[in-house]
Amino acid sequence: MIETKDFYQTLLKNGINFFCGVPDSLLKDLCAYITDNAPADKHIITANEGNAIALAAGHYLASQKPAAVYMQNSGTGNCINPLLSLTDEEVYKIPLLMIIGWRGEPEVKDEPQHIKQGKVTDKILKACSIDYEILPQDNKKALEVLDKACKYIEKTQKPFALIVKKGSFKAYKLKNTKNNGYKLSREDAVQLVAQTVDKNALIVSTTGQISRELYEYREAQHQLHNQDFLTVGSMGHASSIALGIALEQPDRNVYCFDGDGAFIMHLGALPVIAKTKAKNFKHIVFNNQAHDSVGAQPTSADTIDFKTLAKSCGYKEVLSAGSKTELIKALKKLNASQGPALLEVKVKCGARKDLGRPKEKPQQNKEIFMEFAKQNLVFDEKNSLENIKMLIKSRNAKNVLVFTGKKSYKKIKSKIEKQLRGIKFKTYSDISPNPKSQEIDKALKKLKKFDFIIAAGGGSVMDFAKLFRFCYDNKITVVKATATESAIKSTPLLAIPTTAGTGAEATKFAVVYIDGKKQSFEHDFIMPDYAILDAALVKDNPKYLKACCAADALCQAIESYWSVNSTAQSKFYAKKAMELCRDYLEKYVNSKSELYAQKMIQAAFLSGRAINISKTTAAHALSYKITTDYNLAHGHAVSLSIAALMKQNEKALNTTDTRGSQYVKNTVKEIKQILNIKNIDKYFEKLFKNIALEQSLKKLGIKDIENITNSVNKDRLKNNPVIIEDLKELFKQ
Repeated sequence: MIETKDFYQTLLKNGINFFCGVPDSLLKDLCAYITDNAPADKHIITANEGNAIALAAGHYLASQKPAAVYMQNSGTGNCINPLLSLTDEEVYKIPLLMIIGWRGEPEVKDEPQHIKQGKVTDKILKACSIDYEILPQDNKKALEVLDKACKYIEKTQKPFALIVKKGSFKAYKLKNTKNNGYKLSREDAVQLVAQTVDKNALIVSTTGQISRELYEYREAQHQLHNQDFLTVGSMGHASSIALGIALEQPDRNVYCFDGDGAFIMHLGALPVIAKTKAKNFKHIVFNNQAHDSVGAQPTSADTIDFKTLAKSCGYKEVLSAGSKTELIKALKKLNASQGPALLEVKVKCGARKDLGRPKEKPQQNKEIFMEFAKQNLVFDEKNSLENIKMLIKSRNAKNVLVFTGKKSYKKIKSKIEKQLRGIKFKTYSDISPNPKSQEIDKALKKLKKFDFIIAAGGGSVMDFAKLFRFCYDNKITVVKATATESAIKSTPLLAIPTTAGTGAEATKFAVVYIDGKKQSFEHDFIMPDYAILDAALVKDNPKYLKACCAADALCQAIESYWSVNSTAQSKFYAKKAMELCRDYLEKYVNSKSELYAQKMIQAAFLSGRAINISKTTAAHALSYKITTDYNLAHGHAVSLSIAALMKQNEKALNTTDTRGSQYVKNTVKEIKQILNIKNIDKYFEKLFKNIALEQSLKKLGIKDIENITNSVNKDRLKNNPVIIEDLKELFKQ
């Protein structure tokens, strides 16, 4: 290993006595030694690596001596401009020594954001015509190479680079540490902020320990990571990523979790952020005045008044907190304020040694984040209907169209229209229980000039409104919508379910009948923009309607969980929905409790979110013909086959799921554990009996099984984890 003292002394001997750069974990021992031993005016920790190259150039112009610039290899991107347009031999020809930590070195395990950089480190230097050597890890050989590099710089007056492998320098602990005096730990602060962020918000967290602490918090709370974009690389750019998201998602609050080192690295982003006047942008800087994850080297944050800086750049609200009490108070103000807003959180240095790292790959994090970002905003708190006026106002809407059921709207009319007082609106209820294409086309011809749509009703009303909005925005008929590839979305759609079952308020699907045949449309722009889940609208529904809808929600969650398309995210939603059904389904159906109604409307919404990702499977495929031919409610029809399907899937014979038969067996086992099922037949027999949902085909008058099985939706069957050899035999069960 290389002795830091020997390396430092060799640099001095060769006339290099000025040091600057951005700390790196591979160079932390060398950086620490320089910090402790170099005079303060001879060692500058810069905002970014490009700054360091320019600073080294200035030092040379004034002293005629080259400087040493240290950095992680990821920082070479920040250096390319000054290297090529300032220090290059075809421009000013300025000598300097680059000491580059080789993260992502081939054949050496490292974090994913470093892999590509590790592969191209030498290629970037070659492309910039910068000669380099890989520094040997033997002390004597390393000093010989360093001597050689210094002589090359002196002779050629050109930059030279030393590439440093992991573990090259002998450990050296920084002595010249500075206690910032702050008491609040960063991890506690990150957790506190994450707790107060609303469930529709999006978070972009900066590279390093802040993202790791946010990840650990989600894990500890058994939460998904779908709200969080964990910026594992591109240090200093998290705020610009967050701004890009905020401008495209104006209805959501977007939070940037930043560190002081990253914040300082690209301060030019601040006035750009402020100039956009993004009301939903919330910038939180966790300031410990150090590059904590790379050896606790100091930043220049101790000289910055963050509040004054942000205010002068144009931020609307600026706050600061240094204790838990102050942070709680500041967060209330931040969350209620219009942005761009900035909150500085003063935290002490250090992190626990067992701090974990994300298990998912960056692309997986991206995918679940994007899936969440395109989902609709949901309001399910008490008195959530009061959000109607706020949503209409936020879209500057002047003419509102309300789709309703023919009968169901009578019960909720006063509650909905109370929120529409002073707003121009029109109601429309010419909607069949199974919407037909000609009905939607008729509405398209009749209804004109509106800029906000509300769908208040059950699944049929939702599907009607969703398809109507899609066709209206794209100026097409329903039939033409089936062939539309490119589309637009301009008219906001708010879904207010009056049943707790279909989850249609959370899906990108819509069902319609064309020439008597059922068709299911799928498009991201079919999904409503907003959903309001109000228990008061579903608690007094007729018992049979409640039972059918609740059965649909449960079956959707089960099917989503075992679907071949299931993901970690869809299974998370499905599990939560099943847990709510387990605890509240029977209570909801058999009472008029608002609490139980709220739990079931949430279960239906979550099951909708689950199938929005995974789609439904065989139980739904088998239900559609029963619904149309025997006039049986959709949820009732779905419930008829769920027990038989669970038994068949449990065997996992002829598995279609690429994850294998054992995976399918384990999946069904998990479902049984979630629902506390010991015997499948007895469980469903008891459940459906307790909510008065008849299961006997004979009593229901269902006789022509062959006609039913012959008309099954084959696409939905493909989603089932096993091949069903004999549909008729399954139905007989």
